[in-house]
Amino acid sequence: MAQYYFRDKQDKLRPYLGIGLNYTTFFDEKFNNTGTGAGLTDLSVKDSWGIAGQAGMDYMVSENWMLNMSVWWMNIETDVKFKAAGEEQSIHTRLDPWVFMFGAGYRF
Repeated sequence: MAQYYFRDKQDKLRPYLGIGLNYTTFFDEKFNNTGTGAGLTDLSVKDSWGIAGQAGMDYMVSENWMLNMSVWWMNIETDVKFKAAGEEQSIHTRLDPWVFMFGAGYRF
């Protein structure tokens, strides 16, 4: 993720923007009771590469400690395969999650 920070490094509040790539891997895929009750089996979801964007800010609490909050958006496009009534099915799907994060950090 490439990030651009606004304001000077010594400012207490530093907003930033970022852009980069994300890799999403899926594991332990399974249908819920509704899917299995409908006869769906053999679920598999292909791993995905996509673009990601980020906006956030760091707030310096002291010389070394900071608080951070950010929001990420990711483009995830994947192929989903499964069997319905014994026949192979395939769909292409797109997920666009928003991830909200809060954290603390220490600068060395």
